[in-house]
Amino acid sequence: MKAFIRKSFKRELFLCFTAVALVPLVISGCFLISALEKRISQDYERKTAVQLKTVEDTMLDYFDDVREISEQIMGDPVILRGITESDSWLKNRAYMELYDKTQAFREIAQFDIYDAEGNCRFSTSPQGVAEDLPSYWGILKVARTHPDELTLRRVSQYRTSENVCLQGALAIMDETEECLGFVVVDVTKAHFETLLAGTYDEQNGIAILDSYWEDVYSTRTAKEEKLAQALRARRMAGENLKQTTDGITFYISPMAETGLYVVLGRSPIFTGDVINTMIGVMVMMAFASFLLCLLAAGIMSNYLTAPVKKLSEAMHRVENGDLDVQLRSHRKDELGQLSGSFDVMARELKENIALQIRQQAELNDSNIAMMQAQLNPHFLYNTLDTIKWTAKSHHVPELATLASGLAKILRTSISEAKFVKLEEELNLVSAYMEIQKIRFDGNFSYDIEVPTELEDCIVPKLIVQPIVENAIIHGLKEREHGHIFVYVYEEEGKLYIDVSDDGCGIEEAVLALLRDRDRERLKGHIGFYNVDTILRLYYGEEYGLFAENLESGGARIRISLPVERVM
Repeated sequence: MKAFIRKSFKRELFLCFTAVALVPLVISGCFLISALEKRISQDYERKTAVQLKTVEDTMLDYFDDVREISEQIMGDPVILRGITESDSWLKNRAYMELYDKTQAFREIAQFDIYDAEGNCRFSTSPQGVAEDLPSYWGILKVARTHPDELTLRRVSQYRTSENVCLQGALAIMDETEECLGFVVVDVTKAHFETLLAGTYDEQNGIAILDSYWEDVYSTRTAKEEKLAQALRARRMAGENLKQTTDGITFYISPMAETGLYVVLGRSPIFTGDVINTMIGVMVMMAFASFLLCLLAAGIMSNYLTAPVKKLSEAMHRVENGDLDVQLRSHRKDELGQLSGSFDVMARELKENIALQIRQQAELNDSNIAMMQAQLNPHFLYNTLDTIKWTAKSHHVPELATLASGLAKILRTSISEAKFVKLEEELNLVSAYMEIQKIRFDGNFSYDIEVPTELEDCIVPKLIVQPIVENAIIHGLKEREHGHIFVYVYEEEGKLYIDVSDDGCGIEEAVLALLRDRDRERLKGHIGFYNVDTILRLYYGEEYGLFAENLESGGARIRISLPVERVM
């Protein structure tokens, strides 16, 4: 598929337009859904926290009111006498007092008065006297042990009334700390429903749990979702209590020092159906955009690729040898400029080919002349070799030295190799200086110092001899007993060949030309020009010749090139 698309500029443009239209739409759609979900979820959690706080405050206010009424009951002497008296008139009067004091709270609580043995003496229950409670264990036992606290307990299995969910108890103590009886408050399901009405959304489950995470009160939704069981299982497993499971998120808040917990179990507002609906809408929008993109991409790609197609066809004609092809586009944009450039290129290519044909003919004539000219150096080399052996046979060593050195130089100059070992290059320099010593009657001496490990380095041929020749001819002119020193060394991967003399030095104008690397003006100094040009053409602008005059007299020319050895 990728190869198929890349074979056509039109298909690439078409795919690009489609991607530009669809990718931002899909990304923005996903981002919108994510941002909307996050924002609504945050609002949803804030609303849940408010509801949870409202339920908690309602319950705490409720327990404060219950304690206040209970303390009023415990302080009423008529009710206290009715606990221990058996007279029916006194009991009836005590009941009426209890009934009057609890009139405002009977819709949200049931108040019972027990004696010290756990027998119910009075009750605001519509069914009459409530069932008796054991005083030696259970809630009455705890209330007697902690007389200053309102003891709250989930109703145990021994109670016969299934409607009672929660009990609260306060012990009635006399001046001698003897227990006279108990005030017991029963909270039924109906009481919880009346008390908590309007404090939470009814579609969400709410539960009141005791300190053992047992269900005290649950709405129908909470019972169906079994909040207490799920939370208890999570707590025992050490899991996060608030985590979402089966689409329900739990919000939990402890109610101060009561030992009770308020739990809201809420289904997420972003259900799978809602998200699927939003994704469906986004897909439909993407599909509609895709159809619109197909139309726009087709029109635009045809408009943009038409000149490219013509250019491609013209290029094929040029490849097949037709150099007379011209596009002559009237467009003013970049594609029109490209077509115009192609027309210019085709014309110039036709002219260049004609020029190359003429130059090739001239080059062929030059090559023939060069091949004929090669006879002269070979003839000269063979003649010098004859002179050398003749000089040796007639005992003229200077003539033999001159002939041998000149033959070595000629042999190197006419060889086809462009590069030689450094050892061969320095041997050639030694031969040249031996010839010059005879020529100048031994008025100068020379030394060559090169490390053995650098002798196999590869260098262009004939780059040291012109520098040495310049030192002898110009540096040591009109000087007796001059000295030439050739020093080779390596530093940081570069090969340096220093040619020093103790002569008259180099003119400042020539030094400036070498520093500035002014090739045009260096042409008058053929040796410097040729060597510097060869080095820079082979190795780059950082290499070449560097010259300076020495404080002790004379000059030093430094040849710089990379270290390369025979592989």
